[in-house]
Amino acid sequence: MSQVTPESSKPSQKPPRNYFARGEQLRLMMLVGSLGLVVVLMIRAADPETWRWIAPDKTSGEGVSNNDRARVTQHQIQVPRKAVAGDNGTDGEFRVVGSRRPATPYTLGGKGKGNAKEAHDQVWADPEALALVEDSSPFRASDFEAWSQIFDRMRDATPQDLSVEHAPLVQFGQLFQQSKLYRGKLVTIQGTVRRCVKLPPNPLDERAGNLWQLWVFAGGDNSPIVIYSMNLPAGFPVGNEIHETVSFQAVYFKKWVYAAKGGTMTAPLLLARTANWQAPLMEQREITTVEIVVGVGCAMGGAIVVVGFIWWNNRNRDSQVEKLVRHRNRKNFEENAADISVGVSVRDQLGTLSTQLKNHSSSEKPDD
Repeated sequence: MSQVTPESSKPSQKPPRNYFARGEQLRLMMLVGSLGLVVVLMIRAADPETWRWIAPDKTSGEGVSNNDRARVTQHQIQVPRKAVAGDNGTDGEFRVVGSRRPATPYTLGGKGKGNAKEAHDQVWADPEALALVEDSSPFRASDFEAWSQIFDRMRDATPQDLSVEHAPLVQFGQLFQQSKLYRGKLVTIQGTVRRCVKLPPNPLDERAGNLWQLWVFAGGDNSPIVIYSMNLPAGFPVGNEIHETVSFQAVYFKKWVYAAKGGTMTAPLLLARTANWQAPLMEQREITTVEIVVGVGCAMGGAIVVVGFIWWNNRNRDSQVEKLVRHRNRKNFEENAADISVGVSVRDQLGTLSTQLKNHSSSEKPDD
């Protein structure tokens, strides 16, 4: 008796999906998550700030290179002056043209007398204390008295005392070459701050923990000017790698020695109450239609790729429930195959019919 296999008796059909199975639920969650990702990307694509990196604003603070931000304009360093023969016979003397006050210490021969010169010549500590300050050295005990006097006076100074009229603009070379001339006097420093850190507390001076140390580079000088400031403007960045254009009205103290990578270096040291700084303005720029269309297209393309990958990866994969049902049906068939009665096969029926036809034809032949 011939046996009929399940494949020959009935074509194989996949059972319906069990959507309560973990695999099906995970597949549905991935599809819904992909749709949510498309919605989120569309919302982000509609935000102009998302695409600002494609076409950055040249006037914004972030789009300007460090070299451009550190560059001092010609107007900041230009001083209207005229080289003439000095009254005292000094060659190369400079004298300010017009009624403007001297901006550099090179006006010799008693020129620049008046209120501006008197304000500039005013020192912020006793001459006896300033005479004890030693250049080209770190902080010493002999510096403490002059430093304390300058600190106390700077803390109690009025805005009028710290006005630009009382503080001539100076550069690194002037302070470095004429340290004694400027010691204890109020000057103006302009440049780029590249480092700003908070000083740690000092057991010898409790006020040191309230000071900020700023490293200023003026113009094209590679040598820094170190400024200790009592306060910082609101929002001023702090760190070892910053580039902020500022100006200070500060009192010059000494040529200070500090440790650097190349060895021991010397820099002018000043004390200020705060920095004159203006936060960079972020100019808003409209995003064009082309940029929006490109952004939305990229978002949609990415979502389609994700959904397509999920579908392609799972299109021929059976769930665990389907595999379990298939295995159970096959096992039941194999166990009950011996008890299945399939009756007379078609082949046997055709053989019987053929025999009957032969017998019937032979019985109808006449006898000779």
